Amino acid sequence: MNDHTPTKPSRRGLIKLGLAAGGAAVTGSGALAGAAPQAPTRSAAVVTGRRFKGWVSRGSGPARTTLEELTLRPIAGRQVLVRTEATNLCYSNTGVVLGLPPVLGPGPGGPPPAAGTAARPAAPPAGGGFGRLNAMALIQGHGGVGVVEAVGPEVRRVQVGDRVCVSGTPHCGACYQCLRGRSDMCQFLGRQGPDDLVAMADMRDGTPVYANSHIGGLAEVMVTFEEWVVPVFTKAPAVDLGMVCSCVAVAGLGATTSQGTGILRPGSSVAVVGCGPLGLSAVQGARISGASAIIAIDPIRARRELALKVGATHALDPNVEGDALVAKVRELTKGPNDRLWAGGRDAGGLLGGAGADFVVEAVGADAAAPRAERGPDPTGILPLRQAYEMCAAGGDIVTTSLPRGNITLPAVLFTIGGRTHHAGQAGGCSPMRDIPRFVAMLDSGQYDAKALATTVVPIERMREAYEEVVYRTTATAIMTA
Repeated sequence: MNDHTPTKPSRRGLIKLGLAAGGAAVTGSGALAGAAPQAPTRSAAVVTGRRFKGWVSRGSGPARTTLEELTLRPIAGRQVLVRTEATNLCYSNTGVVLGLPPVLGPGPGGPPPAAGTAARPAAPPAGGGFGRLNAMALIQGHGGVGVVEAVGPEVRRVQVGDRVCVSGTPHCGACYQCLRGRSDMCQFLGRQGPDDLVAMADMRDGTPVYANSHIGGLAEVMVTFEEWVVPVFTKAPAVDLGMVCSCVAVAGLGATTSQGTGILRPGSSVAVVGCGPLGLSAVQGARISGASAIIAIDPIRARRELALKVGATHALDPNVEGDALVAKVRELTKGPNDRLWAGGRDAGGLLGGAGADFVVEAVGADAAAPRAERGPDPTGILPLRQAYEMCAAGGDIVTTSLPRGNITLPAVLFTIGGRTHHAGQAGGCSPMRDIPRFVAMLDSGQYDAKALATTVVPIERMREAYEEVVYRTTATAIMTA
């Protein structure tokens, strides 16, 4: 072979050639692909300076949240500016938005005081993380859906003009949990203390404004980081998209369809304890996953009726069933025969086969006394225990709520009873993988968002809608901006 005949360079040779060329990389065709990576630097900011409306919470008391005109700060680095289309008004946010008194005992908090009452003084900044957050000007909310208007120079996941879900759970793809398949526990979720938040706007008096959990939602725009953003390619109406992408719907669908925690197999019997928007989404997810029986349990008649509309086969009132609730669920799930040699299941004993194959618990504690029918326990502990006990031996229970207090279970049932408990942060959902799937369920007609979005209000009526949420007189409230 002629010594001057060109030979195909090896991969290692290309790398060496790139290094020798002062950082230029060579492609397989010999063309320069660009400069070698350099040490990361702070990219230039994208200056916007636009004004927008947002609900700002600070201090304490019923007047702590007010609608303000704000001025947007520059967008930089990995930040994403999203024009809000719709956002869910999550029950777990009612206390900080409406200024409810803290619940220290087992009972529910009182109703939110009149909005005109003067706010109590803010907690001093030295009073720990919660006290400092209470003193900061925060836009509350758990994200929402909207359109990207600007991105920082380091953003890769989305582009200007993309429709996105600003997720209630981040998905960085690089932390310890994400790399092990538990992006529902992405470690950026824990980086939302007072020293972690970045000011995204200013009030008229110059007070810096921050977004709750880096996402906010109760404003005309959201400023977040790209690990909290999921692009969605759909023409669905804003309210429907805001419903299916809400933190509650994502948790309910995640628990029953994502298989990130327990696996709901076709033909399974399912019990959903608590039929707020999370539980109602779990009912729909169980139907989509092919459950043979779906038992919806809630004290509020309107929610039981809604559960039957979106897929439940049975609806139970825990106030009517009382101490017999667990036995009732076992009766409904015992199957067509109890002959063990013929694949039957019996209801008796520690390892009796009857009970729901899959249980989703979604009750939680009352933030205020409901104006609708009250449940048997405002702390949420009793329904949590009943959910565990109604699960069949060999079954799965996914817990998703925020109860108040400590739970006591029969020790032997817990140690060898065969129930597998999954602590369902976001229902085990993997945001980048699962949220587009949930949107596809919406677009295909499998997920009924319109039935669940029972209150829809513009930004100016946010407080009014949040009072419906805390009093449980609506299933889900969606704010549009």
